[in-house]
Amino acid sequence: MTADRILLKEVVEILQVDSSEMGRRLGEMGFLPGKSIQLLLKAPFGDPMAFQIDNTVIALRKDEAQSIRVKVNS
Repeated sequence: MTADRILLKEVVEILQVDSSEMGRRLGEMGFLPGKSIQLLLKAPFGDPMAFQIDNTVIALRKDEAQSIRVKVNS
């Protein structure tokens, strides 16, 4: 599953970030495998989306969030 498909307030763990240029930039922002993220807000049509990672809130476009593979924390 990718980060654009998680539910509001759901906490997930990052499994992988694409190896593309966009994925590299996401990694520089802190989106790294093993980190937990939470979807805080989503615009009415799903774009942009606000994620919390550590103590930071970062807004991503839907296509950026699709570069992040995640699993639901159980």
